[in-house]
Amino acid sequence: MNESEIQGCGELAGLALTAGPEGPELDGRPVQCLRLPAAAAPALEQALAEVPAGCGRVIGRGADDAAGQVVLVLERGQAIQGTVAAEGPGSLEALGERAADWQGRHTAGALPAGDGYRRGVLQQRMRERADTITSSLDAESRAILDAELHHQGLYRFEDLPLAGSVWQTVRIYPEGAGLADLVLPPAPVPAFWQVARLALAVAVDDAGRPDAEGYRALLSGYNGRRPLTAIERGAAPTLLRLAALDDWLAALEAGADGRTERERLAALQAEAARLQGIWVRAAA
Repeated sequence: MNESEIQGCGELAGLALTAGPEGPELDGRPVQCLRLPAAAAPALEQALAEVPAGCGRVIGRGADDAAGQVVLVLERGQAIQGTVAAEGPGSLEALGERAADWQGRHTAGALPAGDGYRRGVLQQRMRERADTITSSLDAESRAILDAELHHQGLYRFEDLPLAGSVWQTVRIYPEGAGLADLVLPPAPVPAFWQVARLALAVAVDDAGRPDAEGYRALLSGYNGRRPLTAIERGAAPTLLRLAALDDWLAALEAGADGRTERERLAALQAEAARLQGIWVRAAA
């Protein structure tokens, strides 16, 4: 968001938001400004009213009647410094539990029908984003991108359980590590997409090396609240790679060189067979 958009969000919500290094802030604390269709707001707001500490809770609300939107301002916590705690309310297992609980609170059925997107929205939007930046890439980067788009095109995930919204990453709240950066997609996405996004944030390093034990802890918490299906376990490595592609495209869209994100995706591509073993065994 640019400074004008941040100021507009704050005015609608009645908050004095300012632009910080990571985006909007309130009194020096990072926050998220979330715009959503008015029709989608009641179900999402009800779900957010029930989230525990350690999630991005609502601290401001406004309405943009001209755009037919509701504006929510959510807590965002601070960036992770170091590793996530092994035990307690901010542990990896607890993060998995919160992620599963959220899927039960805000289901795919709560998302209004969108225009132009149906199942497969993740791959469709990723390809659209890739099309806009392909011409600016060097030959090596284009080869990595083309290989990933081809791989993702082999999977449709039509039979995966769906979700109405997902938390994109993990940040630090006073209570410990928690879920942050809520996204409301234009159509339902696989519920496991949330796990893949969180795993990329806390169980895969910048070089693309997965922490098997860390992921097992995250998955154990999730599976204990919402048992994973066999097709989700099989799709896990591909969705992890899709999350890495998402981060690479986001870096390029933000004007960064995206080298770290590109190399992480390339490493995950090279580790495909080992990833399948780690993730399937972890979910068993």
